[in-house]
Amino acid sequence: VRFVFMTFLPPCCLILVVLLSFPHFGNGFTTSTKWTRQGQKQLLALSAASEEVERLLESAEQLRKEAQDMEARLEKEKADPSVERRTSNDSEWFQASREVVYRDMKDSVWTITYRFSSDPLPKDTDTDDDDDQDRALSIYSGKLKLKFRSDGYTDIIDHQSSGSARLEFAKVWGWDEEVSSEDGKAYVLFSTNADLPATDVALPNQSLRCYWQALINRQEDQVISLMDGTVTVKKDLKPPGGGFWGFFDGGGILAQFCYVGNFASRPDEV
Repeated sequence: VRFVFMTFLPPCCLILVVLLSFPHFGNGFTTSTKWTRQGQKQLLALSAASEEVERLLESAEQLRKEAQDMEARLEKEKADPSVERRTSNDSEWFQASREVVYRDMKDSVWTITYRFSSDPLPKDTDTDDDDDQDRALSIYSGKLKLKFRSDGYTDIIDHQSSGSARLEFAKVWGWDEEVSSEDGKAYVLFSTNADLPATDVALPNQSLRCYWQALINRQEDQVISLMDGTVTVKKDLKPPGGGFWGFFDGGGILAQFCYVGNFASRPDEV
C-alpha cells in the first residue's frame, strides 16, 4: 500500500518521504549542511584557480604573439642585405657591447689604440730647416692592452701591431697618477721600451723609450675615462756651436720631450 501511495505522490513529496524514512534524519541533515559549506569553499577556490589559469593562458598567448612578430621581423631583416647583423662569433663587437667602467685607476684594464713615429714629427713650416720637413718617418700603429696594477706595475695583456711597419713592446714600466701644477688636472703616466725593426728609418734594430700621458676625466658618478693621450720621446738638446762656450759637448745633460704621436683608450677587462 505504501508503494502504491508513493507512486502517485509528486516528486518533491516523494523525496521528503524517503528522507523521513531514515532514522536520525536530523543529524544527517546537519552533517550534510557542513559538507555543503566545505563544498562552497572548494568551489570558490576552484573558481579563483580557474581565473588565474585563464590569466596565465592570456599572458602565454600574448608572449607567443610577440615571439612570432619578432621572428617575422628577424626574417625580414635577414633577407635585407642593407641591415648590419652581429653574432656572438664576432668577438670584437661582443666585447665592445659589454660596458666596462672603472672608478679607480688601480687594477684597471685599458685597450690603447696608438699611432706614433720613432722620430719627432717635423716642425711647422715657418722654419728654415728644409731637411726637417722632407725627412722620412717610420709610423707605427696598433692596439696595446694594459693592466695598471694596484702596486704600481703595469702588465702587457695583449698587443696587436698593424700596418707595414711593426714593432714589439719589450717592456712597460710602472705607471703613476699625477696632478699637473699647470692646470690642476690629473694625468696617468707610464713609459714603454719598444724594439724597432730593421726597416726603421731613424733607429733600425734599436730600442725606443716612449713616454705616454693621458688626461684622467672623472664624471659626477666618479666613472673615469682617459682622454687626450700623447706619446713623446726624449731627445738631447744640442747647444749651438757644438758645446757650451766651445769647450765641451752638452749632449745628454739637457733634453726635451718631443711629440711623436697620440693614442686613444677605452676601458676593458682581462
